Amino acid sequence: MTSNVSIRGGARLKTEAIAAAEFGMASIALSEDHEAVSKETLLFVALGLVGASVPLALLALVTAIGQPPTWNDFHAYWLAARLLMAGQSPYDLDAMRSLGQAEGLRFVLGTGYSYPLPFAFLMIPLALLPFDSSILIFSAVSLIGFGLLVAWWLTTFHPLASAGRLLAAAVAAGLFPPIFGSVDNGQANLVVLVPFAIGIALTATPGRRDGLGGGLLGLAVVVKLVPGAVVAMLLGARRWIAAGAAVATILGTLVVAEVLAPPAALGVSWLSRLFEPDPYFTNQSINGFVSRLVLPSGRSVPLAPQAFDPFLFTLLITVSFGLATVAVLAWTARANMSERALVLGIALALVAATIAAPKNSFWNQALALPAVGLLVAAEAADLEIWRFGRIDAALFASFWIGSFIQFALWVAPLPSHGTFSGFVTLAGSAALYGMIALWVLLVRRLIHASGGSRATRFAVG
Repeated sequence: MTSNVSIRGGARLKTEAIAAAEFGMASIALSEDHEAVSKETLLFVALGLVGASVPLALLALVTAIGQPPTWNDFHAYWLAARLLMAGQSPYDLDAMRSLGQAEGLRFVLGTGYSYPLPFAFLMIPLALLPFDSSILIFSAVSLIGFGLLVAWWLTTFHPLASAGRLLAAAVAAGLFPPIFGSVDNGQANLVVLVPFAIGIALTATPGRRDGLGGGLLGLAVVVKLVPGAVVAMLLGARRWIAAGAAVATILGTLVVAEVLAPPAALGVSWLSRLFEPDPYFTNQSINGFVSRLVLPSGRSVPLAPQAFDPFLFTLLITVSFGLATVAVLAWTARANMSERALVLGIALALVAATIAAPKNSFWNQALALPAVGLLVAAEAADLEIWRFGRIDAALFASFWIGSFIQFALWVAPLPSHGTFSGFVTLAGSAALYGMIALWVLLVRRLIHASGGSRATRFAVG
């Protein structure tokens, strides 16, 4: 009797010990999972803070050396919304100039408001506030959105990269001069960049979230025209859902804006202003390069004053460049495009549009950052950029160097007259040369991708 009780008691103790051990193992596993989640959260927050704080630090540095932010472009947004609320056209330069003077604002008017109507309506809530308050909110939203985007992109598409490499990539993204310049000039680029980059990520892989991704791309196109190149690429790749959602979003927002707009704002051909010659030193497009060859810019003298019509020459180069890009994309798509080739093709289309878009400023190159992200995600998911090879690594470095040279010339311009005036004129397109180097790099990688089948993980989990 005593023996049976002892046996049963021992079995119960053994069972309880096993249960306790299993509970302990489960507790350890839960603790490890919680620790892993905590590390991931901390890394995400760190990447976001780095991405947002780097351009903010640059802004403080440039302000400290005597160049405080001008918020120049934001003046046009704010005044355009105010004109709409007053029943006037946001494209009326005289009305914008008069309103700006009445508000006591000092800024360079230039071509004024040169965006589609929906963006002016989007700016109305900020236009209800005083100018200083609205620009602070706009800048804060831009920087916070950019920081979150950097963190999301890096943790989503580079899960195998070390924390050190991820942080270095976040620093590089924040150091990209057009990011800082967009904040300094009150540009809309970072506000557009968030839906644009997420839309690209969602549509880069077939069958994921094409409808949502296409809708986000459409919203970006409504504000900036360059993202339209990605929509065109999706059409060429027969990604009908994504492209259809983008087109529907574009048309829908334009129609709503036309219905809500005052009669004075309708029928204005604002697009025609974009194709005029423009030698302004921040114009880093084919248009800007050609214009500076024959027209003075304020920071450079022409190499061949009035030697030819810059409009026709720009048109010839732009069409030729566009045909070359389309030829590369068509050749690589002669068979079904692999996922890697599609990703690189989207990046190439975006870079080509950035180069060819008329009057595309240096700051607008911020919208080309997703192309860099696509390239690195497709070719170096672990962020080991040095595996590109010598030629491609040199091209990649040239892209960054060109951008930093342009930034240096913006902060400390060289004398436009004298022995080296020709060099100064040509150096004024440094960022454009960098974008061309990136275009060549993408062509090389795309041609390589069309001949191989190397797997690429590019998906939104």
